[in-house]
Amino acid sequence: MQASPPPVRLRPLRVTELLDTVFSLYRRNFFLFIAIVAVLQVPYQIVDDLLSLTEPSRVPKVAAGHTLTHAQLNLTIHDAATGLGVAAILLILTVAVVVPLQTAAFTKAVSDRFLDRPTTAGAAYRFAVKRWGALLLLGLIYLGFVVGAMVVLLILVVLLLALLGAAGGAIAVLLGLVALVVGLLIYVRLLVASPVLVLEGARPWEAIRRSWFLTQGHAGRAFGVLISLFLVELLITIVLGILAGVPAGLVGIDSAAGILIRDLGSLIIGVLVAPILAGGLTLLYFDLRVRKEAFDLELLSSQLAQGPSSV
Repeated sequence: MQASPPPVRLRPLRVTELLDTVFSLYRRNFFLFIAIVAVLQVPYQIVDDLLSLTEPSRVPKVAAGHTLTHAQLNLTIHDAATGLGVAAILLILTVAVVVPLQTAAFTKAVSDRFLDRPTTAGAAYRFAVKRWGALLLLGLIYLGFVVGAMVVLLILVVLLLALLGAAGGAIAVLLGLVALVVGLLIYVRLLVASPVLVLEGARPWEAIRRSWFLTQGHAGRAFGVLISLFLVELLITIVLGILAGVPAGLVGIDSAAGILIRDLGSLIIGVLVAPILAGGLTLLYFDLRVRKEAFDLELLSSQLAQGPSSV
């Protein structure tokens, strides 16, 4: 049974308080959060391992001073194509299934527990299925933004190099740095688009506009929350990675047992770390609504319980 959390403070939280709330929720709902992540991560890891077994490991041996024969070249191309195919399948599974469903389920679960509403992993995923298509479309919009920006940047770089030579190269580097900063700013302004889409039932473009509104005037704070969550995740990953690497090193990293231990360790680390960033962004969404819209969380809980039309 899930423990009842202490009363939520109905005021804006400092970054440290928000992080403390994330870990407090994590601790009180440990098995629920782990179950939500494991539901997809464990099958995904199994599929990953099975597909990896189909990847050929044949590397043609060529004597010094000789070149690949026609048969060896064909074998190398075939093996490379097979490896790319496996990577493409895993990428599609990740982007189209694992990420959107897990994001929606976890956002819903964190929201329910933060607002002191009962929930289960099954209920969270039943809700997630309803928002899966919208989250997938939101991801495709993001992908379109990134690809479009990279194409435009590449065209500008080519033109600068062709027209100005070395000077154009220096300008291109500066332009790349500016694009990086602008891209990071846009990313920060869109941090809570997913929680908006999931919890408010908004369409993708509406979620983007709403995230832009909620983070207006709070971009620096949102960036601070993002960096803090990232650093915490990184530290935990490094520590757990070292602990998982010890037994793998004892039996031989490249041995079958070592590879199994390494994969199992990566899975456990991924499952344990995943709730931190997702939970933090969900709580950031609530905090921004309190700041921007002066919402009492009890009223907010009531609105979200009634559905999108009331938000």
